[in-house]
Amino acid sequence: MKNKVSIVKVNEFGIEAAVRKAIDLAGGLKKIITPSSQVLIKPNVCHPEPPGRGGVTDCRVTEAVTRIVQELGPNSVIIGEGSAAGYDWGGSHSTEEAFRVSGTADVARRLGVELRNLNIDRFEEVTVKNPYVMDKVRIAKTALESDVIIDIPVLKTHGRCLITLSLKNMKGVLSGAEKRKTHRLGLDKAIADLNSVVKVSFVVVDALTVREGLGEYPKNMVKLGLILAGADRVAVDTVGTCLMGFDPARIMHLQYFAERQGVKADLSQVEVVGESLEENKQSFSSSLETFKKRFPEVSVLEGMSTCTGCYGELLGALAAIKAHSDGNALNELTVVLGNPEPSEVKFTDRTVLLGKCPEKMADLGGTHIKGCPPMCDDIIRAICVISGVDADALIESRNQARQQSWEETRHLLE
Repeated sequence: MKNKVSIVKVNEFGIEAAVRKAIDLAGGLKKIITPSSQVLIKPNVCHPEPPGRGGVTDCRVTEAVTRIVQELGPNSVIIGEGSAAGYDWGGSHSTEEAFRVSGTADVARRLGVELRNLNIDRFEEVTVKNPYVMDKVRIAKTALESDVIIDIPVLKTHGRCLITLSLKNMKGVLSGAEKRKTHRLGLDKAIADLNSVVKVSFVVVDALTVREGLGEYPKNMVKLGLILAGADRVAVDTVGTCLMGFDPARIMHLQYFAERQGVKADLSQVEVVGESLEENKQSFSSSLETFKKRFPEVSVLEGMSTCTGCYGELLGALAAIKAHSDGNALNELTVVLGNPEPSEVKFTDRTVLLGKCPEKMADLGGTHIKGCPPMCDDIIRAICVISGVDADALIESRNQARQQSWEETRHLLE
C-alpha cells in the first residue's frame, strides 16, 4: 500500500486551518497519540532568525501542530531543538536565542508547553545496527524517551545535502560534537544511521516561505504557501524533493535510509492527496549552482548520476582551499562529478575525477579521487598536489580556524 502525503495550500482561513487539513488528509494523529503518550515536537530552529523568512520553521506552523497535539490529551508535550553546531561555514548558535528570535519561545509560553534545549539535554549513547558510518551515536534522552515524535522541518535547499527535510531535521537531537562528527564521517550516510535509531511518528512540513540556493536572505526566498504532511519520512521527503524540482535519486541520505527501510524513495510509491504536486512543482536553484558562481575559476562538469555525496564534500573542499590559501590552487581547475560522456571532458593535468561514477575515465587523464563519496580532505590533498600547494599546512590552517570558532562557541553546546 502506498504511503499518503498531503499538499495543502494556505488560503483565507489561515495557517492553522491548512495544517489541520494537511494532517487529516494524511491520516491524522488520533491513532498515534494516546493519553499515555510523551510527545516531542521537533521544529527546525537551527539558528536565530525571525519567522516568515524561510530559514527556520515558521512558529505559526509549530503553534498549530502543538495545539492539535494538545487537543488529543497526551501525557506530556515538549517542543525541543538543538541549534546548529557549525562546520564549513560559521560557528555554533545559541538555541535559546534561536527560540526567542524565531517566536518559538512565545508559542511555548502561550500554550503552556515546556521548551527544551536538546544541545544541553542529557544524552545516551546508542548502538546503530549495521551502520553505514556511525556504529554509536549520542542522542538527547528527550528524543529517546518520547514515544511520539512530530517532525516539523522547513522545506529548503542545503549546502551539503542539496535538500533538508524530515530526515536532515533530526540532527537537532544530537549533541553539538555529534553534529560535527556526522560531517567528518560523511553526512548523508550519518543522517541515515541517525534516523534508523530515532523513530519519528509523523511529519508536518513548513513550505510557506522557503529558501533555495545557498539560503541567503532575502534573495534566495521563495514563497510557496504550502503545508505538507505524512506519517512516512521517506514518502514525505520524496514529495518535498520533487516539489523543489530535484530528483530523489540524487539525495543520498534519502536513498540510504530508504534502502535500510527496505523501501524505495520514488514517487511511484507515494499517494499524493490534496493539491497537485505537478501544479505546485518549482525549479529551485541548487546550492551547487549558486556555489559555482562564486568559483568562476573552477569548471564543474556534472553527469546525470551526480549526487549529494560527492558535491557536498566538494563544496567543503573548495571553501577550505579558497579561505586558507592564496586561491591559485583553484585556477583553471576542472572537476568531474557523476557520469558525463568522456567526450564532454577536457582532460588536462588540472582535471579531477570525483568518486566512483567517473572512475571508468581514469585512464584517459587527470587525477581520480577514489571513494563513494571521496572525503573532503582527500579532495583537498589531490587538488593541492596538482597545484603545488602544501596540503598539510592548508588543512592545519583550516582545522585551527575551525577549532577557534568551536572554542568561542563551546558554551552554547555544553
